[in-house]
Amino acid sequence: MSAKPKNKTPQIRGKQPDLIVAKIVSEFKDRTRAEIRKWRQALEMAGDVNTPRLYALQDLYDNLKDDGHFISQIELRKAATLCAPFHIQDRRTGEINEEKTKFFMSEWFYNFMEDALEAPHYGYTLLELTDPGTMSFTLVPRRNVVPALSLVLPEVSASTGISYAVGFENTLIHVGKVTDLGLMANICGQLIWKRNAQQSWAEFSEKYGQPLITATTNKTSQGDLDKIESMLTALGEAAQAVLPEGTTIDIKPFAGSDAYQVYDKQIDRINTEIGKPITGGTMISDNGSSRSQSEVHERNLDGKIAAADRRIITFTVNNQLLRIMQVHGWDINPETDEFIFDTTVQLSLKDYFEIVTRLLDKGYPIPTKWISKTFNIPIDGEPTPVQQSSPFQQLPRAEAKPGGFLANFQ
Repeated sequence: MSAKPKNKTPQIRGKQPDLIVAKIVSEFKDRTRAEIRKWRQALEMAGDVNTPRLYALQDLYDNLKDDGHFISQIELRKAATLCAPFHIQDRRTGEINEEKTKFFMSEWFYNFMEDALEAPHYGYTLLELTDPGTMSFTLVPRRNVVPALSLVLPEVSASTGISYAVGFENTLIHVGKVTDLGLMANICGQLIWKRNAQQSWAEFSEKYGQPLITATTNKTSQGDLDKIESMLTALGEAAQAVLPEGTTIDIKPFAGSDAYQVYDKQIDRINTEIGKPITGGTMISDNGSSRSQSEVHERNLDGKIAAADRRIITFTVNNQLLRIMQVHGWDINPETDEFIFDTTVQLSLKDYFEIVTRLLDKGYPIPTKWISKTFNIPIDGEPTPVQQSSPFQQLPRAEAKPGGFLANFQ
C-alpha cells in the first residue's frame, strides 16, 4: 500500500474551517533595546491568570535569537533529530513499509519536524494544515496564541479571538504543554547581558582602541593652534603631519586594565550558560575541548537530549498527524501504521564488513546481492572456493638415473 492519496484530490470529512493564519493581522514587532526590566514585565504578562498575553515575550525572543552562539546550539540540537533515520512500520508485525516511509522522507515532513522541534525552545507550538494536497503546515505566530485560553488573537491587543478548542481537530497540530514558555524564558537574561557586554566592549574599543596623541608647542597664535589641531586629527588616519617649528608629538598607548579579561571572559561564561540548557554543554561546538570531554557531551546530546526530542516527534506524529492524514484521504491508518525512529546502533562500514567477513568464515550463508548492495561492491557470480596451500608441500620427485642407487653419486 502506498502513502498516496486515495482520491486525486484529498477530501476533508466534514466542513473545513477557515484558516486561522489567514485572519492574523501583520503588526509591528518590538525590536528596541532588550533590557532585564522588559524581560521581567513580559514574564508577568505571560503568567497573568485572567488575561495572559505572550506577544511581549515572543517579541523579545525574536529580538534575542540572532545571537551566533545561540543559533549554533539550536541548530546542532535540531540536526540531531532531523538527521536521525526513521520509518513507517506495521504496528503488529513490525514490517517496514518502504513506500510510506519514502513519502515521509520529503520536504513537507522535514519542515513539519523543524517547526515542531522549536517547541522546547520557544514554548507551546500550534501548526495549521494549510494544504491537504501537499501536507503543508504553517506555524501560527506564537505572539498571537493564548494557549491557556485556547485562543488565537487576530491582533495582539484584541480582547477576543478565535477559539480553537473545538472544530479544528482535523487541521491543527499541538506541540508542547500549554503552560510551557520554552527554554528562552530562562536564558533571555543571559542573552541580554551578553549583548550589553559586547556593546560595552565596542564602546571601550572606540574610546581606547587608538592610542592618545598629544602635541606640545610654543606657538600661541590661534592660526598655528588650529593648524596643529587639524594635523593631529589627520595624524590618526594618515600617520603623518606637517607641524610648526617647536611642536612635539607624544603618543600614549592605553595603560589601563586588560579589557579582554573583563569582557571576553564574561561573554565566554555567558556562552556556557546558554549552551548547557540547549545541548547539555559547549564542548561539542567550541575549540579547546579535549576529545574525551567532547565525546561525553556528544553522547549526552544524542542519547538523552535528542532522544527526548525524537520522542516528542514520535508522539506528535502517531497521536495527531497520522489521524489527520487519514481524515484528509491519505492511505495512512493510525490503527495499523506507526512512525518510529531507528534506534539501532550505527556501525562504521569497516566494522560492519569485519562482522560480515567473520560470519562468512564460519560458514553462514549471506546472499551475494545483499553484500554487493550494502558495501557498493560489484560482484559477478558466486564466490569460487580458493584451495589453500599446506605449509608442508610435497616436493616433486627427482628421476632416478640408470645404474641403480650408486649412479646418483657419480
